[in-house]
Amino acid sequence: MQRAHTTLKLLAWIAAGISLPLQTAHAALDGKVLPAAQALDTSPLLADHLIELGRKSDVSIVFPSRLLTGKLAPKLLPQTQAIGTIEALTLLLEGSGLTYKIINDQVIAITALPKDAVTPQAQPLNYYLEEIAVVGQQFTGSRIKNSNVLGASPVDVISQPELAASGAQSLGEFLKFIPTVAGNSTSTAVSNGGDGTATVTLRGLPANNTLVLLNGQRTAYAGLAGDAIDLNSIPPAAVERIEILKDGASALYGSDAIAGVVNIIMRQSFKGFQVEQFYGETSRADLETSTTNLIWGQTSDAGSLMIAGSYFQQRGIESRNRAISTSADNRGLGGTDLRSSATPEGRYTLANGVNTLIADTDGTDSSHYRAATEEDLFNYSDYTSAISPSSRASLFGSGRLELGHTISAFMDASFTSTEATITLAPTPLFTAFERDPITVTENQHYNPFGEPLTDIRKRFIELGAREQINEAQSYRVNWGLEGDNSILRWQLNQFWSRTDARVEYTRLLNGDRVQSALSAECPTTPECVPLNLFGPTGSITPDMINYVATDSRTSGHSQLAGISFTMDAPVAELDAGELLAAAGFEVRREDTRRTPSSDESFLIGGGDSSNTEGARSIAEMFAEAQIPLVKSHPFAHSLDLELAGRLSHYSDFGSASTPKVGLRYQPVSGLLLRSTFSKGFRAPSLNELHKGGNTTQAFLNDPCADPINADLLPGCPQQSDPTRTQYLTEFGGSQTLEPERSTNKTLGVVLTPSSLPGLFANVDFFWIEQTNVVDASAQYILNQNAQNGVFSDRVLRNEDGDIERINASFLNIGRRKLSGIDLTLRYQHLLEDGVATFSVNAAHLRHFEDQLTPNAPAEDIAGTFSDEASEGNGSLPKWKANTGLNWKLENLDLHYTINFISSLKEEIPKTQQSRHIKSWITHDLQLSYILPFQKGLKLTLGADNLLDIPAPFAASAFNDSMDSRTHDLKGRYWYGRVRLLL
Repeated sequence: MQRAHTTLKLLAWIAAGISLPLQTAHAALDGKVLPAAQALDTSPLLADHLIELGRKSDVSIVFPSRLLTGKLAPKLLPQTQAIGTIEALTLLLEGSGLTYKIINDQVIAITALPKDAVTPQAQPLNYYLEEIAVVGQQFTGSRIKNSNVLGASPVDVISQPELAASGAQSLGEFLKFIPTVAGNSTSTAVSNGGDGTATVTLRGLPANNTLVLLNGQRTAYAGLAGDAIDLNSIPPAAVERIEILKDGASALYGSDAIAGVVNIIMRQSFKGFQVEQFYGETSRADLETSTTNLIWGQTSDAGSLMIAGSYFQQRGIESRNRAISTSADNRGLGGTDLRSSATPEGRYTLANGVNTLIADTDGTDSSHYRAATEEDLFNYSDYTSAISPSSRASLFGSGRLELGHTISAFMDASFTSTEATITLAPTPLFTAFERDPITVTENQHYNPFGEPLTDIRKRFIELGAREQINEAQSYRVNWGLEGDNSILRWQLNQFWSRTDARVEYTRLLNGDRVQSALSAECPTTPECVPLNLFGPTGSITPDMINYVATDSRTSGHSQLAGISFTMDAPVAELDAGELLAAAGFEVRREDTRRTPSSDESFLIGGGDSSNTEGARSIAEMFAEAQIPLVKSHPFAHSLDLELAGRLSHYSDFGSASTPKVGLRYQPVSGLLLRSTFSKGFRAPSLNELHKGGNTTQAFLNDPCADPINADLLPGCPQQSDPTRTQYLTEFGGSQTLEPERSTNKTLGVVLTPSSLPGLFANVDFFWIEQTNVVDASAQYILNQNAQNGVFSDRVLRNEDGDIERINASFLNIGRRKLSGIDLTLRYQHLLEDGVATFSVNAAHLRHFEDQLTPNAPAEDIAGTFSDEASEGNGSLPKWKANTGLNWKLENLDLHYTINFISSLKEEIPKTQQSRHIKSWITHDLQLSYILPFQKGLKLTLGADNLLDIPAPFAASAFNDSMDSRTHDLKGRYWYGRVRLLL
C-alpha cells in the first residue's frame, strides 16, 4: 500500500483535494490573471518567483528544492502589464531545463524537462520530496501554511486513492492495519464489549491519547459519555486524505495529542457528478457489504459547492461460523476452557457440594441431581456475533464564496446516522454474585432441596439471545471567513458538533422481580409469578418470563461548540530566508450527558448504568515560528528551527502550558536530519470526571482461582471458584483526577538522493514518557490484592474466598515509558508503459514500560497481548508492517499489499503459564481498469486476505478466541466496485 510522499503526483492530490480534467484545469489557470498591481517581484532566485507566483495567483506550486538549487529567474514583464498564470510560469521556466505539469486548477507541479525536449510539456512525476513549497496549504504538525511538508515532526499522509486501494468501507477498518496503530481500538468487529463505534489508538496508547481532528478542528466525542471520536461518524466518501502526525502535539493542538494526531481532511470542492457502488462478501458467503456513494459539485470564479452522500450496510458473522471461535473451550488449541458455569441445566451449591440436573429429569426431586463436573459448562459462542451487522447513512456538504480578491467565506456540514446490533448469549443468573445477592428460600415453590440456596447459576435459554442495539446520530457545522493579502493569512472559524446516541439491551432480567419470584411469599403476592430455576430447558414458562424479563435503554449526548482564530505571515527577512510565524486562539465548551431511561435500578444481564453529566469551558492561545538559521553553506544546505507553545485554561482543573522545539538540518541536498522535543498533557475527560457508578460482569482472571496460589499469596487465604471467568465490577468517575502529563522526543533521518530519483527513505525514533496516567484497571486491583494483600476495601470476597464485588473507579495511578522506530522505504520506477512503485512501511515498538503505581515495578509489555475485557492494553506487537507494490498504466492500476503483525506473548487464563500468539501475514490484491471508450467509468475487483490466512489463536481473548482489535476474523474477502464520473 502506498504511503505519504511516494510521488509528487500523490502530493498534488494531497494539496489539491480533487482531480479534474487537465483541459478544464488549464483553462481555469490560464484564466487567472495577475494585474499590474500584483506583478512579480524581482528576486534573483527562481524558487522565490515560483512561490510568489503561487501566492498571487492562489495556486499551489510544488517542487523539490534540489531541482531549483542555484537557478535564477529571468526578468519578467514590467509591472504596468497584466500577466496570466500560465504565461508567467512559461516565461519563468524558459531556459531553466524545467517544465510544469498541471494537476488541476489549484495545483501545478514542477519537474525536469526531458533531455530530448526543448519546450515545456506534461511529464510523469518521478521524484520524491525532500523539501517543497506548498502555497496556501496547511499540513498537520504546523499552523503555518507555507511550511515544509518534511518538517521536524514525522507525518504520514494517506490519500483518497490509497483509501480506495483496499476493501475497507470505514475509516476504522482501514486504520486498523496502519503500522503505527496498536492496542485497544474499537470497531464493529468487537462484539461483546463493543458499542458500535470505531476509534484509533496510535502507539498502543488508549484512544483518548490520540487527538482526531476533522479539517483541523475538534469534533464531539461519541454520544454515550465517550472520551474519543467515533470514526463511524465521519462520512468516508467525502474524505480527501488522512494526515497522521506521529509526535506529541499539545503545543499546537492542546489536550489529547500525546500519542499523536489523526487529521481527517474532507473534500472541499468537486466538479461534475460521480456515482460509486461497492459490494463485497467473504468466501464463506457472509459479511455481505454494500456501499453506495454519490458526489456532486460545481466550481466557478465566484466559489464552489459540493455535496456527498453515502449509504453503507453490512451483515455480520456469527462466532459459530468460524473454526477459531466456534467454542469457548480452547483446551484443544493450547488454551483453557472459558465456557460459562451458568448453564441451562443449572449449577446449585449445596451443603454436599455443587450439583447439576440429570438429563431427562424434571428437577422436582433432589434425586434428579448429580455432582457437577468441570465439563458441565455452557458454550456461549453458539449464540454470539463475531462481527455485528451495521449500517451507516451520511451526508456531507461544503461550500466557498469569494467575497473579494482577498476574502472568502466557507462552510462545511455533515450528518451521519449509524446503527449496529450485537448478539449476546441468553442472560445468565449468578445469584451469589449479582449487584444485590439473591437467595432462594428453603420453601420456595420450586425448591426441591428443602434448604436455602445462595449460589445458583442458571442460563435463561427461554429468554432467547440478548441483543445490544446501538444507534447514533452525529451533526457537525463549521463556518467562517478567511483572508489572504499575499502577506498575512488569517482564518476565523465558528464550529458546533453534537452526537446523540442510544443503546438498548433486550431480554434482560429485573433483579428485584427475580428476588420476589424466588421467595416463599411470591404465591401469596398479587401479580407475582414464582420462578422455576430447577427444571430443564422449557421449565421457565412464558408467564414466568413475562414477569421477570425486561429491557434497558440508555441515551446520551456529547456536544462541542466554540470559535477559533489563526493567522500566519512572514515576519522578518533573515540571511537564511523568511522567518514565518503563526498565532491564534480558541474558546470552546464541552458537555456530555448519559441517562438511563429504564426505571429498574437492578438489572441482570447488562445495561446497568447511572446518570453521567458534566460540562466545562476551555480557553487556549498558541504561537509558532519557523526560523531559518543557515542556508546554502558547506555541510549546511539548510538549518531551520521550529518553536511552538500553547497556554490552556480549563474551568474544571486550571491551566497548562506546553512547549515544543524542533530542528531540521540538511547537511547536503537529499539528506535531512530532524528532531523534536515537546511537553504534552491530557485533561481528564468528562466521562472520567463525572461518570456515575455502573456495574458489569467483567472478564477477569482471579489469581486465587489457581490452587498453587491458595494459602501462598497474602490475598489468597483459600482457593476461589475456578469455574468463574466473570466478576461483578463497579466503575465510576472521580472529580479529583489530575491531568496526565507527557514528554515526547523524536529523532529522524530522511534520504532522497538526487543520484537515485524516485527513492524515499526515512527512519524516525520516538520516545514517550507519561505520568499521572488515569486508569480504572480492575485486573490490576485484583492482582495487587492477591499478591500483596492491598486494596482489600476494593476487592470484596465471601467466606469461601469467592469475589462478590470489585470497585474500580478512575484513579491517577500510572506511569508509562515507551520507545520505538518508524521506517519507510519507497521507490518509484518509470517504465515504458507506466509507473511501478514499491513501498515498505513499518513500526517497531522497542519498549512499553507500564508502571501502575509509583511503588510497583515497571513491566515491559511490548510484544504482549492482554485483552481489553480484562482491563489490558490489547495487542502491542513489536513489529507491524505492510509492503506494497503498485503498477500503474494508462487505463490499468494494480495494487498488491502484504500486511504483517509479529507474534505476541500472553498469559493463559487460570494458569501460571504463558504462550505465544503466532505472527500473522495476509495478502491483499486489487485491480482497477478504466474503460477506454468511457474514460469516466472505472471497474475494480479485489480480494483482502487473498490466501485466506486465519487469525491466530489467543488463549486470553474474551471474544472469539482471537484479538479482533488487531487481527481479522473474516478470512478471504472478495469485493467489486464500479465508479462513474460524469
